[in-house]
Amino acid sequence: MSQEEVTTEIIECNRSHVAENWLTLDGEPFSLDDYPFYRTIYNGQWNQTLLMCGRQVAKSTTADNMTVCDSITIPHFRTLYISPTQKQTSIFSNSRLQKTIDDSPPVKQQFTSGAMQMSVYRKSFTNGSEINLSYASDDPDRVRGYSADRVIYDEVQDIIYDAVIPVVNETMANSDYGWVTYLGTPKSMENTSQVLWELSSQDEWIMKCPGCRKWNFVNTPDSLGKKGIICVNCGKYLNPREGRWHSMNPDGKIKGFHISQLILPKNNEIPQRWARLTHKFETYTPSKFKNEVLGVSDAIGTRMVSKDDLENCCRNYTIQPHPDASLWDDVLWTVAGVDWSGGGSSTYTSRTVVWIWGMLPNGVLKTMYFKVFPTSNPVQDVRDIIDICRRYKCQLVAGDAGVGATANAMLMEALGKHRVVQIQYGASQKLCKWNNKDRYMVDKTAAIDSMMLNYMHEGVIFPHKQQMRVAFEDVLAAYEEVTRQGAGKKIWTHSPIVPDDSLHAQTFGWLAGEIVGHKIEFYKAESNGES
Repeated sequence: MSQEEVTTEIIECNRSHVAENWLTLDGEPFSLDDYPFYRTIYNGQWNQTLLMCGRQVAKSTTADNMTVCDSITIPHFRTLYISPTQKQTSIFSNSRLQKTIDDSPPVKQQFTSGAMQMSVYRKSFTNGSEINLSYASDDPDRVRGYSADRVIYDEVQDIIYDAVIPVVNETMANSDYGWVTYLGTPKSMENTSQVLWELSSQDEWIMKCPGCRKWNFVNTPDSLGKKGIICVNCGKYLNPREGRWHSMNPDGKIKGFHISQLILPKNNEIPQRWARLTHKFETYTPSKFKNEVLGVSDAIGTRMVSKDDLENCCRNYTIQPHPDASLWDDVLWTVAGVDWSGGGSSTYTSRTVVWIWGMLPNGVLKTMYFKVFPTSNPVQDVRDIIDICRRYKCQLVAGDAGVGATANAMLMEALGKHRVVQIQYGASQKLCKWNNKDRYMVDKTAAIDSMMLNYMHEGVIFPHKQQMRVAFEDVLAAYEEVTRQGAGKKIWTHSPIVPDDSLHAQTFGWLAGEIVGHKIEFYKAESNGES
């Protein structure tokens, strides 16, 4: 059979048929017989799809198979796969994706050749389709420049929504498809995965009780019987093979599916497998059991500071656009931090914030002025910030480099290159280092840790608390979470539905103060890395 005949044949089939007739898993023909809830997911097509999953429920297999199916059924289709880390992407590429391609003879024979590229980060097919693989948890820079028809986010709970997803989704700007798939295991109630779930259709696999005839779905340990899933109303055992999907929020703009370990038929039919689930219930923490077995979010993210901590830093003065002479008492110098608006996302609106700190002889940072800008006129915002920095005689301004390259350039032109530096968050062994070109690379976790300690130990001074409500809300939006990357890494994140811009403006301003105070070496942008 020619490739043209093969392509015509498979295009006329739905995705589950292609997967079950063309793909191989662990040396056997792939089958959905023991995963009946996946047929709808394989065969449906929505602009945005979310799989909210427990661990070990064939989530990665689904991402793998759907990627291959799209690649062979849609000529010139471009898929972009994103996970939080390089290691996770490499494992998916080699242990999942490449293995499926190599072990599935029809795919290998009809859609690959020695001339086609099959590297860790790119797979190409003879019908013109390609799969690109990359990684991003909080910095999407390495993904810029790709073009895609579908973006798949794996382990989305460890990807910071506002920093990554709006930027990566721009890779589909010129696509006729524009499909997005989110896959993840839930964590806290404020995590990316939970916020996406709240925006979704919240489809649950419902099962009708053979006893009381009530419909059940699994989202609490109450469904955990001694030998299988039980009806939470009468205790009769349920058959997950006889379930069907039901939307709890039909108006959700994302098609969302909840998949728990408890609804896998084999887990209910093989006593040893169910015994493993009951053992997890007895040995896991309640939060871990909910996340990894039930596939539901639990608890609130951990915060280092409270509203009381922040209010303890308040003093009895007010700030105004034009500085009052009394504000300058004991101030050695002034610096500014600017967090530029990223334009926001589908879940909240980002704003530009400028923060002016005055350095006191005892090392405490005093709030001289701040402003949270509406996102109405970005060019005018820059002009206003230039005027504010001049009025407050800022020796150095630190601007967010993530989305602020043009705005920072305008600041440099107006204030002088020696008075403006760019800050880019990332992950680093050092708090701050020069990139030998145009910006400081700052470890986000270490920087925010330091800022939080400033709040806790009254290393900063704020004006009267009545002026600080919005700024405090931004600071309190940030929380700590431990990722599942390697042995676990602490990161600072925030709910995708609330902003935290004031926190970052304060942090950038603090870093500017550290540079002026010679605690961080100052490099000029035009000096090519020489101080």
